[in-house]
Amino acid sequence: MKLSRIKAGAALLLLLVSYAAYAQGWRQAPLLDPARAERVALAERVIREEKTDDAAERILAELYWQRYPDVAESPVFGRQGRLGIQGAREHYQRHGRHEGRVWGLD
Repeated sequence: MKLSRIKAGAALLLLLVSYAAYAQGWRQAPLLDPARAERVALAERVIREEKTDDAAERILAELYWQRYPDVAESPVFGRQGRLGIQGAREHYQRHGRHEGRVWGLD
């Protein structure tokens, strides 16, 4: 009798822990990520503006990506990111400056 109560309590506890883990994972899903929506809107805005892709901008972007490999790997601001060559400058203007990152040849 006592053993069956322990098993039932353990099963209930396992069920609650499983549900909590599931709920936490669902809450962090990409569809519910407000930052993702902001990144997509940013990418669409920059693409609409059709910024120029000149040699100087490419050099500056490459320097930034070399200096900050985490940015270079970004799916939005990186070398293969949605923003293309403008991703490096956009990252610097939106985040890098506030983080103390360096733009340009310095």
